[in-house]
Parts: sequence; C-alpha cells; structure tokens
Amino acid sequence: MQFLKKNAGMVAAFILLCMFLLGLFSLDGDSGTTDEIAHIPAGYSYVKYFDYRLNPEHPPLQKALSGIPLLFMNLNFPDDRPAWTTDVNGQWESGWKFIYEYGNNPDAMFFWARLPILLYALLLGIALYLWTRELFGKGAGLFALFLFCFSPNILAHSRYVTTDLGVTASFFIMIYFFYKFIKQPSWKYLVWSGVMFGIAQLVKFSNIILVIYLILLTIVVILACRRRFEFKLPWLKKIKSNFWQRTLTLSASLLVIWLIGFILVGAVYMIFVYKMPDEVQGKMINEILSSPDNEGLRSVLNSIRGNWVGKAYAQYGLGLKMVFQRVAGGNTTYFFGETTNQSWWYYYPLSFLIKTPLATLGLLFFSLLYLVYDFYRNFRREKIKFTNKKWAIFYGKLTGTAEKFLPEIIIVTVMITFMAAGITSNLNIGLRHVLPMYPFMFMLIAKYFIGFVRRHQYDSQGLALMRKALFAAVAGYLLITNLFNYPYYLAYFNEVIGRNNGYKYTVDSNLDWGQDLKRLVKYVKDNDIKKIKVDYFGGSVPAYYLGDRFQQWRSNDGETTGWLAVSATYYQNSKYYADNFGEKDYRWLEKYEPVEIIGGSILVYNIPAELK
Repeated sequence: MQFLKKNAGMVAAFILLCMFLLGLFSLDGDSGTTDEIAHIPAGYSYVKYFDYRLNPEHPPLQKALSGIPLLFMNLNFPDDRPAWTTDVNGQWESGWKFIYEYGNNPDAMFFWARLPILLYALLLGIALYLWTRELFGKGAGLFALFLFCFSPNILAHSRYVTTDLGVTASFFIMIYFFYKFIKQPSWKYLVWSGVMFGIAQLVKFSNIILVIYLILLTIVVILACRRRFEFKLPWLKKIKSNFWQRTLTLSASLLVIWLIGFILVGAVYMIFVYKMPDEVQGKMINEILSSPDNEGLRSVLNSIRGNWVGKAYAQYGLGLKMVFQRVAGGNTTYFFGETTNQSWWYYYPLSFLIKTPLATLGLLFFSLLYLVYDFYRNFRREKIKFTNKKWAIFYGKLTGTAEKFLPEIIIVTVMITFMAAGITSNLNIGLRHVLPMYPFMFMLIAKYFIGFVRRHQYDSQGLALMRKALFAAVAGYLLITNLFNYPYYLAYFNEVIGRNNGYKYTVDSNLDWGQDLKRLVKYVKDNDIKKIKVDYFGGSVPAYYLGDRFQQWRSNDGETTGWLAVSATYYQNSKYYADNFGEKDYRWLEKYEPVEIIGGSILVYNIPAELK
C-alpha cells in the first residue's frame, strides 16, 4: 500500500497503459459494428467536405474526431452516388459504398477511426483518477481507475466509432467542473463548466439530460448548503440572506453555463454546415419532418436557416427532434425470452445485473450499505445550535450532513438519474445507454472499499492482514475476469450467465453488434469449410471476407442442411416477425446444438442431411 501511495502517478499511468493496450489489440480483431457504418462516413464527410447531410440524428463532435485520421489515408468517397447527391440522409448506403466498394481498406479504416475513441477513454480515466483522488485520496483514486480500466463494459465501448463512450466522458467531466465551481466559485470553473456542457451536447443528444440534472443538483445544493457563495459580482454582496444569495448565484450560474454551452454548440455546427448547400438542408428538414405533427417545428427551422448562424441551429434542432422520434419509436429486440418492438421497464436493471462483474456488484452493494450507515452516523453527530424546535433541528442536521456528503449525493443521484431514464425509455437496445453511471459507481466503490481495507489501526495484525488479502483477492479476481474475456468485451456476461449463454437472454448491442465476423472467417478457414450459409447482423460484409465460401441466408429461406452461421440478434428477433407478420423464423434450430459460438454472438451449426 505504501508503494502505491508513494508512486501513485506512475501506477496510474501503468494502469492507463494497460487499458490502452487491451483496447488497441482487441479493436483490430473486431469487425465493423452496425452503427459504425453510418458514423464513419458521416465523420469523414464533416471534416473533408464540411457538409452535415449524413447522420444528422447524432451531434458531430465524436464522429468528426474519428474522421480526422482518415483524412491522411487518401480514401475514395462515394460523393458521386445518389446516397450523397440526392437522397435524404443516405448514411447507410454511403457507408457500405465508402468502406467496402470504393477500393478502400476497410480494416485500416476501422482501426484508425476507432483510435480517437480509445484516446477519449484514456482522458476519462485521467479525469476519474484526479477527481477521486481529490475527494477520497490516492488509494481510492487508483482503485477507481483500476475498476474503470479493466471494466469489460467500458472497454467494450472504448473501441467503436459510436457516441457511448463520448457521452460518458463528457457528462463526467462536466459534472466534475460544476462540482469544483460549487466548492470554490470562480469564473474559471464556471467557464469550464459551460464549455464542457457544450461539448456534452456536441457528443450525443441524450446529454440534454444534463439540463434537468443540473437543475435538480442546484436545488439540492441550495437547500443543503448553509454558506454564502462568494462570487466576484458586486450586486451579490448586497443580498443579506445566505439562502437567497445562494439561490440567485447558482441560478445565474446555470444560465451562464447553458449560454456558453449552446453558443459553443452553434459555433461547432457552423463549421460543419459551412459548405452544406441550402437546398440540401431544406430538403432534409421538409422530408424528415414531413408529418403534420411536425409542421410547427418544420416552419421554425425553415425560417431560421437563412443565414450561417440560423443554419447551424436549424441542423441542431433537426437532429434533436430526430433522436426524440427514434426513442419514441422503439426498436425490435429480444430480452429474457420475449421479443417486441416496445420496451420493458426492467431492461436496464437486469442488463446491469447480468453484464456487470459479480465482484463489482458485491462491492457496490457493500458501498451503498456503508454510505447509508456513514450518512446516518454523521447525521446523529451533527450539532445544531440556537434552536429547540424539533423540525428545525432535524432539517439543520439533515442539510449539514448533506453538505458534507455532497460528492456521494452527486454519485448516487447520477446513477439513479440514468437508471430512471433507462427504465422510462422506449429504446431497449443495450446497457451502453446507461454507461455514464459506471465511472460514478467506481468512485463510490473506491471510497468505501479502500476505506474498509485501510481501517485497521485498531485491528490485530492478523485481521489487518486479512483485509489486505481481501483487497488482493478482489483486485485479482477482477483482473482475471477481464483477461479471461479478452477480446470479447461487448459479449461479456458475468458468471451467472456466461458469454456463450448470453444470446438466450439478450442480443443487439448487449451481445451482438456484428463484431465477430472476422473471427467467424478464421473459424471457417481453420476448419476448411468450403461453403457456409450466413445470416449476419452487423457492420461488415461477409462476402468481402469469405469470398466464394459465403452463401447468403435468411430466416425466411426456411430449414436447411450443412454449415449455417446465424447472428444471435437475427436468431432471436426472427421470432417477432414470425409471430406478428407470418414470416419464418429460426425456432427450428432449437432442436440442434451449435457446434461453435463465435465470440458469443454468432451461432454456427453443421446440420447433417439425415437429421433435417
């Protein structure tokens, strides 16, 4: 422990290096995932053409960062195809053409486009370490970083050109600066909070939840804190009431944060719509918002897009509306034996329980119990003077304790906010949508578990040794769990289910996003399979990798014999279309055992003719 404390910086750098290497060597083995087919051409077109006609339903920043390395690869872009010239948001067709049909190297494109996402994850790791160290000490900072860097769920989404890691990082760093502002009000932290709020909105539209969360957190701070918020504004000094001084200061500060953030949003959007033809944007707005229900918004966006600034905010407004429509529309998916295009309230809680390492779940449960005990203990000890009224004593003790536990309150409320948003959402396609709660969870675990391990000043030598042994066992277990599942991080399930049983419970980006096609190709070649029927879900092209060995197959083709590979998502989702639209499904495969499950996501069968 002393070694770790004295060399905390070097140890943190080593842990981050391990994460980088795990991500680097595993990302190259993953095939293209579904969303990357839309995000990669979009990001490249933003930085190459300064044109925002592709993938407007996601903000530009994360995709643009992934597009920058591709500028140095001398790529051919399908800017002569209808998907670019005349279609409205022809992102998918542009993606397939760009990556696989225009003479470019798909594997090199995926590798370099994914690299900035991995670097973004390292930035989040650094922020997590620094904030946890400031709050709870070096040991806690290192353990939080360890939990983060070896988390299968974090690593899974640190290697794909999607927005999930970006929203996690930007949300966390924004809350970090806002907390710094609360503790030490200054223009520096206020401006940084505004900048990070803007960056968060430029990464993913779901970060609009920050508006609601900041309001709720501000209310908590106003009620919990007793002190004045000393800020260099002369008119604030004239307010005698501490309560109203806090209220006005924090309320005004929120307005400044939002103002800075949305000015930054407009500035960045202006860059990426700079060369976008007016008629392209007009056609996009009118066709995407063609429903009579959208008539008001359509008119507003068309009315403001007549200048460079209005054009930027019109594009932002269009994207924000598109994502709300997408969430409301739901998505066909399978979960715990059911398939629907709606949602389950328990989707995210259960996904969290089966896709988070058991050791982490145990530590979280322990930490939450310890937090309740710690809060109650401090509440009992809190002293209130100058009143004999019971309600005033209770309120004073509660707010006084809450102010001391503000970091823990932030941690817990962030976790509750994202889980509540998931429970009420109509879009159930992966645990990744609540990924921002993980860094905060690691902070809470680190505080209480490291505190427990160190609490041995009154222990016997044997008991102190047992605490250290427990720490070593937990850390070792988590490390082994990670390495045992390398490189199949997306398909990770804890020991209750296991990777090869995951498809029986959930699919889509919880398990199968198309990442294992190249591993299927290796299996086919290693086993000298001359011909294999493939029903593949994902962002790669089986024919590109398998050549003459490949035969296209769909569930509607019915039963067959010989070699058959089916993506878990299609395997399970086919039941929905069979039950609701009379199509054929893969239930007939239930009488056979797969001879191999590639990466947990692709089921491989070899069906003899006589058993058909």
